[in-house]
Amino acid sequence: MTTTTTYEVVKYDGDDANGVAGIVSMLLAQNFANYPKRIPIARRVSRPISVYSTDTQTACTAVFRTDGATVHNDIGGRPSVTVKATVDQIMDVSQLKMKAGGLLPVGFFTKRGFAVLGAIATGKLVVRGLFVHPVTALRFIALMSIVES
Repeated sequence: MTTTTTYEVVKYDGDDANGVAGIVSMLLAQNFANYPKRIPIARRVSRPISVYSTDTQTACTAVFRTDGATVHNDIGGRPSVTVKATVDQIMDVSQLKMKAGGLLPVGFFTKRGFAVLGAIATGKLVVRGLFVHPVTALRFIALMSIVES
């Protein structure tokens, strides 16, 4: 369990959490601690979001509540957005700058951002739910971003 002063991130499977759940929970916890202004963004995410690592073939699902987030092993519930990517692509996405609570994806207009968009366009990085739930997808990128917004 990783705790911030106001928004707790818990690995549901504890020490048995898989690598993807570990990466996602670590990024979220560090970002809530470093950028507490992102906590209201997390509170607005009402459906689970899943991340599937294509290179390790493991997945996790992040569930956001008003008091904290829980990251589960595997894909569970009915995620509104599922990201299928390599660990390197997940880390690339975490380095994209987002503004306005994720609604202004300025990080996509950089060299790294164009590479991420290219991977999406060619199907190497898949974001299921991107067109049906674009705000949720952008908010998740904002929550995962290690770049100050």
